[in-house]
This record gives sequence, structure tokens and C-alpha cells, in this order.
Amino acid sequence: MENKVVLVTGGSRGIGRSICETLAERGCTVIFTYLSNEEKAQALAAEIREKGQKAFAYYCDMSDLKSVVAFSAKIRKEYGNFDALVNNAGILGDGKPFLMSADDHWWNVMKTNIGSVTNTCRAVVPQMIAQKKGRIVNITSVSGQKGNPGQSAYSASKSAIVTFSKALAKEVGRFGVVVNCVSPGLIETDMTKNISNEYVSARSQFSALTRKGEVQEVASLVSYLICDAPEYIVAQELTIDGGLV
Repeated sequence: MENKVVLVTGGSRGIGRSICETLAERGCTVIFTYLSNEEKAQALAAEIREKGQKAFAYYCDMSDLKSVVAFSAKIRKEYGNFDALVNNAGILGDGKPFLMSADDHWWNVMKTNIGSVTNTCRAVVPQMIAQKKGRIVNITSVSGQKGNPGQSAYSASKSAIVTFSKALAKEVGRFGVVVNCVSPGLIETDMTKNISNEYVSARSQFSALTRKGEVQEVASLVSYLICDAPEYIVAQELTIDGGLV
């Protein structure tokens, strides 16, 4: 993967941050996006470059197609074609039951999470088809498999991303473009650190490892799919949840 260009959306923190660090260690030129925290994103990029690796942070609203297309064209001009894409950007819901959640907020979660994936694919996949190679990993969630109360929009969006990814994989596989999903369970991130110990204990007792996962564990799986996995692993949702029942 030396000098291969990889785009990671939502790469400034949590799972996305670890993915950026891991791929940079593998020799990739990592381009990652952020939406709200420029200082944190640029600090991460600088930290990676200080190690002699390549990472560059850019602002982009991945839910806006025009912005994504313009961003993609800019990056390709500066760094060359994309060899791989990791769609990690997304938001949670408000934690309210479906009937208590505002309709516009519910649909905003759906639009943001699904649009962040479909927009990058519209912008990047044609170029991958032209070069007859490319790897795409879309980050989903076990919430999309099992459904979480208070997160109906988030659960629905993640489930939709899986079926979209499988359909896309069947459309573009013949052109050398491999599409898969990674579905994390309860992972130790900024997003989950405020979850009560009672909830974590209740969830963990139903898993084989009885603990939260670590971001590096997810990043290692993503790195494998991008850098090492045979292309015969395609149109799959790989779950990494510590053996959650």
C-alpha cells in the first residue's frame, strides 16, 4: 500500500482516528475529512506526519453531494486517484423513542448517515471503475442488525448502508472494485464514554469477551480489508462485537 491514496471520512476522532493512524502506518497517503473540529483534525494530521507518514485533513460536509464532488476533484488533482475509501462519517440520534423524536431530526440522521456513504461512492466509484481497481469499506453498526431503542433512525440508516453496499458490490465487482462493511459493537470512544456502567455491564454480560471493544481492533479489521484481504471477500458485513449474543 506504499503511497496508495485512501480517503477516510470522519477521521478526526474515535474509530476514524484509529483507522487513519493504522493506514498511515501501512504506508498509505491518508486523506481524511472532518466537519466540526478543525483544530483536532489538523493536530492529528500533523502528529501522523511527524512520524514520517502521510496524512492530510480537510473540511467537507459529506452529506452534501455537491461539496463531496468538488472535494473529490480537488483531492484527485493534488494527490492522484483514490485507491481506497473508508466511509466512517455519521451521527447518532437524540436517544428519544421513535414516537417522541421530532420528524425533521429523525430524517436528518437518515439523510446524514446514508448520504455520507452514497455521496462519496458517487464521487469516487467512477474513477475506481476507470482504473479497474479499488477497495471500499463502509462502517455500519450492530445497531443496524439488532436495532437499539432510542436510536431508530441510526439503526435504520446503518441497516440501509449494508444493503446498499451489497447491491453496489454486485454492480461494480466485475470492474475490480471491492465493497464490504465493518459492523462494530460497543466500542470505547468519545461517543460511548458517557454510557453508564450499568448499561455497559448489562450489554457485556451477553458477549463472549464481557468488555467494550477498542478502536484499534476495528481499525485493524478495516486495514486488513483495505490492504491485505483477498478480493473474494466481497459484499460482506463483518461484525466485530466481542461475540455479542
